Amino acid sequence: MSKNYSPKEKAIFEAVIELFEEGADLNNLTVAEITGKAGIGKGTAYEYFSDKEEMIAKALFYNSENLCRQVYNGVCKEKDLQSKVNYVLLKMEQQISKANCILRLVMMMSENSMVSKRMREMVNETLSAKAAAINIIKKVLEDEFTDRETPSEDLMEYLALCIYSRIMCYAMILKDDKFNSEDSRSIMRKLVTDGICRDVKAV
Repeated sequence: MSKNYSPKEKAIFEAVIELFEEGADLNNLTVAEITGKAGIGKGTAYEYFSDKEEMIAKALFYNSENLCRQVYNGVCKEKDLQSKVNYVLLKMEQQISKANCILRLVMMMSENSMVSKRMREMVNETLSAKAAAINIIKKVLEDEFTDRETPSEDLMEYLALCIYSRIMCYAMILKDDKFNSEDSRSIMRKLVTDGICRDVKAV
């Protein structure tokens, strides 16, 4: 369940996302830059957040949660798995900057990432985009198995992780300039969609 954030908290979140979209670096981003973009004072920001790391981690999760919710609402209107997967991938293309935020949040979970230990701790405390995305994948899978035997919990977890991995691979593909054309993206989209459908069918 999403927390009800105040307008000032949301302004901070939106400012962080805008700065990321403009190419800001995680490690060098300052509270002054964030609050300046948000149009609020530094003192006011500290009424809601303990430090820069908390602002960034919560902003990334807020963005990720919202994007996942929007995607799920759209997916529910599609009729079959292939259409649902294709919808998700197209949505990622349309909102590539927001999808990149999810990817960055996932990368921040890595012990080898260049962000600070404090940042990783905040991401862990705030929960991960991975958890939000996998929960949505599981909901979609539950719909797919309404007319046949539902796999075991372990198998469903494995399948959700496989699908999540393929979607994250597509997010990385979108960051590569080689796949800027609609033709190349269409080919990759079909490969990813077919792969996911095969995974589900094989269970």
